[in-house]
Amino acid sequence: MSLVSVTHEDDLAILTIDNPPVSTGNTALRTALFEAFAELRKERGARAIVVLSAQAHFYSGSDIKEFDGPVQHPLLTEVIEVMESLEVPIVAALNGLTLGGGLEFALACDERVATTDSKLGLPEVSLGFMPGAGGTVRLPRLIGTAAAIDIIASAKPIGAQRALELGLVDEVVDASELRAAAVARARAAVRRRIVLMEHLPAEDPAELDAVVDRYRSSPKTRPNVLRAIDFVLAGVGKPGPETVKRERVVFDELRVGPEARNLRYLFFAARAAAKDLAVAEPNRPIRRVGVAGAGTMGFGIAEALLGAGLEVVLYEVDAEVRRGAEERLRAAGEASRKWGELDCVSDLAAFAGVDLVIDAVFEDMAVKQRLLRDLEPVVAADAVLATNTSYLDLNEMAAALEDRSRFVGLHFFNPANRNPLIEVVRADRTSDATIGAMAQVARLLRKTPILAGVADGFVANRVYADYRMQAEYLVEDGASPRQVDDAMRALGLPVGPFAVGDMSGLDIAWARRKRQAATRNPEQRYTTIADTLCEQGRLGKKTGAGWYLYSEEAPRGSEDPRVARIIDEARAARGIEPRVVPRDEIQQRIVCVMLIAAAGLVESGVANRASDIDLAFTEGFAFPRWLGGPVRYAAAQPDEWLGEGLRRVWESDPIGFALAAGSGEAIPRSIRRVLDEVNG
Repeated sequence: MSLVSVTHEDDLAILTIDNPPVSTGNTALRTALFEAFAELRKERGARAIVVLSAQAHFYSGSDIKEFDGPVQHPLLTEVIEVMESLEVPIVAALNGLTLGGGLEFALACDERVATTDSKLGLPEVSLGFMPGAGGTVRLPRLIGTAAAIDIIASAKPIGAQRALELGLVDEVVDASELRAAAVARARAAVRRRIVLMEHLPAEDPAELDAVVDRYRSSPKTRPNVLRAIDFVLAGVGKPGPETVKRERVVFDELRVGPEARNLRYLFFAARAAAKDLAVAEPNRPIRRVGVAGAGTMGFGIAEALLGAGLEVVLYEVDAEVRRGAEERLRAAGEASRKWGELDCVSDLAAFAGVDLVIDAVFEDMAVKQRLLRDLEPVVAADAVLATNTSYLDLNEMAAALEDRSRFVGLHFFNPANRNPLIEVVRADRTSDATIGAMAQVARLLRKTPILAGVADGFVANRVYADYRMQAEYLVEDGASPRQVDDAMRALGLPVGPFAVGDMSGLDIAWARRKRQAATRNPEQRYTTIADTLCEQGRLGKKTGAGWYLYSEEAPRGSEDPRVARIIDEARAARGIEPRVVPRDEIQQRIVCVMLIAAAGLVESGVANRASDIDLAFTEGFAFPRWLGGPVRYAAAQPDEWLGEGLRRVWESDPIGFALAAGSGEAIPRSIRRVLDEVNG
């Protein structure tokens, strides 16, 4: 199949890109484009050229698999050089996505016509580098420096109407009119417009300063974004062709750097995780969803579903809670352009017509089993029954059902309406069609899914439990909660583990510890500090006190002498002489404990791969994406650092972290396997 074809319509050349499935730019497409434009230059038979796509997208961006090593010739810059050497105008007909290298390609055309649903953008900085085929040079010359910096630094695509307002496209039409409009513009064009050779448009210096300051002042702005901004500013007044050459040098430097490599790793980790769910088509499409329970999680789940345009039946027996949830959801819907239909009910019979029910009732096995028994005769025989449990055994829960094949875990993370992570938990009898239905839900909600097996805490919470436990050991050993939180913030996390615990509520983990008490090994180290806080009613921010004390003057929490006394008493009871725990040891032990947990989950089959854990923590727990996740970060450390960290973790709890000892190696084989996996 030819990726690029050229046909003639009177004195016009129609160049059609046909690179399924999503018009990705790769070596093959660049070669075909280079050859097609070179042949058109040689023929000299056309008075203008129209470029369009036979696929749903014009040019959706570059194939990032090609970025790990040297990019093969012809480079996109070389394709564009041939385009700009032609003497006839070129009109681009943009549909679907025109992103990254695709937009840089379109910027080299004289005019651009877009469909109403087109999306245009330069997302390169979100992958750790910056545009490298003239995007930082041509875009400012077309729409102005301030607008160009905003598009480049935000990495967010813009719609066709906004692109028209900025002058990025020249016309917006319905999809059915795209070809005709592009042909008409090509026939009317009388001369070339080489954007690279144009002067920057005049603009308000204050507007430019405001855009630049917004990104420079934000603590979330990554170094590569600042470098892209500086490059755009440095190129003002400089010759275009020379600036494009310098841009490519910076692009090549950044794309092979550690941050870009880690972000590409996560990109492919997300793809691999999504494929795990693509095992079968669902028994029925998911359009109408029942949510049982309008508490914090149930409300958040309902909001996420409504925001995706789905019909939601929200069940809640408490009339006051139900009314409050309905009022808040309807108010949110008024501000949303895409909002589903809501029906708030107090009778499970209203679930009769739903395609999926998500259980978000109280985290108690008996309560959830009773709900499932009541639901099964109400809903359709092929409707899916899902539970949002964080820790309960799905196989035990499923025993309440006659048909267990349609039962699955669908674990949202708080806040459910915003947190991008979702765990799909396969119980022993969950069918492939049920897993396929959860894949559809994840796509509709634009969530990042990972597949998990049944285990206490499944994948993400299982690792996080060890993270939190090691943080408490560090406090018992001599660090303060603030020192541990500050150490993890220094690593790049926005919030440390103790502040997170206070935000989510200390009673959640407390309930889990009480549930495990009967089966806990009495020889294993156990820290009582958190239990004491809960027993004293210090459940976190919701009660005004937890690890920290909260007030109007200290909404983010202040250190509390009463917590220090509780910690001192716990140390004395265990005979621990507190010591100074350096920041690097705090980071090392916490990263290594997460590595140990990840290795155990992969070895047991609860997690399919180590990259799922990295994906879970960067998506759901705000572990720095530029580090690639905890396992990827650990894999980047020297063996001496890893060996020392694993030893320290094992010494902190030889029973709980026996896997760290292995068979005597500094880095046990099960841990070495996951390190090797994430390093590719």
